[in-house]
Amino acid sequence: MGEKKYLNFLNKFGYGTGDFAANMVYGIVTSFVMIYLTNTVGLDAGIIGTLIMLSKFADGVTDVCFGTFIDRTHSKMGKARPWMLFSYIGNALFLILLFAIPLEMGKTAQYVYFFIAYTLLNAVFYTANNIAYSALTSLITRNGNERVQLGTYRFIFSTLANLIVSNITLNAVEAFGGVPLQVSLV
Repeated sequence: MGEKKYLNFLNKFGYGTGDFAANMVYGIVTSFVMIYLTNTVGLDAGIIGTLIMLSKFADGVTDVCFGTFIDRTHSKMGKARPWMLFSYIGNALFLILLFAIPLEMGKTAQYVYFFIAYTLLNAVFYTANNIAYSALTSLITRNGNERVQLGTYRFIFSTLANLIVSNITLNAVEAFGGVPLQVSLV
């Protein structure tokens, strides 16, 4: 006799689609922020890379912090859902701000603006959402096999979102009058 089953196919499918949505945001950032910053804003790729690295250190700290916050949360909506809801607003706002750096600012101010917007998006709001979303697997089922299956659905939808973002965004930019990007292998 196996473990008790808590979830059906639609539950697992629905869980996977949540990571699809989160990775639509993350896919845009990881695929296109550097292109936007260098080609449109005119910032130096080396400085941007250094700022991203520094932001990732902050992200490592906030991972632990949000894990602790979620463990200590007791609400009518549960442990994880309040953090996910709070983070949706911040993700939307800072995704827009990240790709709306004022061109009339001085270069130093643009670097500071980028660092603050990128860090708040990744190390605060995306982290709050992703840590809370990850915690859901242990909160919605006690069945070890179902937890593994949830992870599988999650990563299938995550990969699908990244494929869609990387294939559609360049065409959308061109269709809306942006400059198509040319990749040189030389």
